[in-house]
Amino acid sequence: MYKDFAYIYDKLSFDLNYEKYAQNIKSLVIKNKLKREKMLELACGSGMLTNHFFDFYEKIDALDLSKCMLEVFSNKYQKENVSLYNYDMVDFQNKSSYDLIVILLDSINYILNENDLKKLMENSYKNLKKGGLLIFDINSEYKMKEVFGSKSYIYECEDIFYTWDNIRTDDIIDMELNFFVENEDGTYNRIIENQLERIYSVDFMEKILKENNFSDIEIFDEDDMGKLKDNTLRILFKAKKE
Repeated sequence: MYKDFAYIYDKLSFDLNYEKYAQNIKSLVIKNKLKREKMLELACGSGMLTNHFFDFYEKIDALDLSKCMLEVFSNKYQKENVSLYNYDMVDFQNKSSYDLIVILLDSINYILNENDLKKLMENSYKNLKKGGLLIFDINSEYKMKEVFGSKSYIYECEDIFYTWDNIRTDDIIDMELNFFVENEDGTYNRIIENQLERIYSVDFMEKILKENNFSDIEIFDEDDMGKLKDNTLRILFKAKKE
């Protein structure tokens, strides 16, 4: 996933308030009096969120499945306290190493197999230090069904024009994105991306957390850190390893 798309990803993230999302996490870290020695970000992408933690944590491990995303990350940011890993987040193990593990921007929804999701939660629990926090988000059922659904969208941003066609089958949203990127001579390159996301309910996610011994679970509307509403788009979870 992402291939050539990695190189235009940052331009297409204009509607994501990374600073606000990072501040939400920092507030939870401070509120829970968490140590700030070492954090892990899974599915870090090009570092758009990670960079807001460079001066907040002493050491950061950032992991992504896409080599292209990590290449963009390393070209943008050169930080001695950050280590990049090309690895599947489901299988990653580094036991009792992290005060904080972060999985944001609906990366959870890209896990289509329930057993893989359970394995991710199990490994995340093992990878946390005692008292550490796992903080992650998902796209809400409302967003997946009503905003994504079987719908089509057209966007134009600077030198990029793209179409976004979705097909929903049960709990799976199949997304086909066609990007047309303008060259200096006025011609266009076409980049095609197919992505799949799965709908997960709040109850299901909470159940998996409890099955893996997480406690002190809190759930927020990620946009205002308030209670969930009927039209909440992103749902933020905080869970603790006692």
